[in-house]
Amino acid sequence: MRKLFVAALLGSTFLFPTASYAESSYLKLGLGESTYSGDPNKSSTAGLLAYGWKIYPNMFAEIGYIDFGSASTKFSPDLGINLVDRIKTQSIYAAGISSVPLSSFVSFQGKLGLVMHHTNTYAKIQFPDQSFSDDATHRKTRLLVGAGLSAQFTKEISGLVDYTYFGAAVDGRVISLISANLQYHF
Repeated sequence: MRKLFVAALLGSTFLFPTASYAESSYLKLGLGESTYSGDPNKSSTAGLLAYGWKIYPNMFAEIGYIDFGSASTKFSPDLGINLVDRIKTQSIYAAGISSVPLSSFVSFQGKLGLVMHHTNTYAKIQFPDQSFSDDATHRKTRLLVGAGLSAQFTKEISGLVDYTYFGAAVDGRVISLISANLQYHF
């Protein structure tokens, strides 16, 4: 995993000079609801920051960081037993985005790429006289796929509402994100 991260980091040093010459680069800031599917489903508030640049007239490349937030479940029956289960994921991704204009104002966007998850899990079972806990870190690389609608408000500012599926982060828990994004084009 570390070798893959270092290779992606070194590869990006060759992409940044290319991106500086792009006519339509953008900075994206987003906020949304992330969902960890499993038993039970958990949701949290997520934030993202991304940089994208135009490759072809309707094709973009994008790299970004997402903090999916922390989702937890607490269960305390009257028997004096407490159960806590918490998950927190942060990810770095690289994706290709295709944009299909539906009108002069609205476009449909499709996204396909790779995501590197860094997930922390914490579980604790507490009895009246004893407790057990487990804290672990997991790293996984998965494919991501997404779709959304983009609206161009001005030459510099656009908005995007999208859904992205990020695959399994840990123990079969699949992450997805519905987000509202603001893009500044320069």
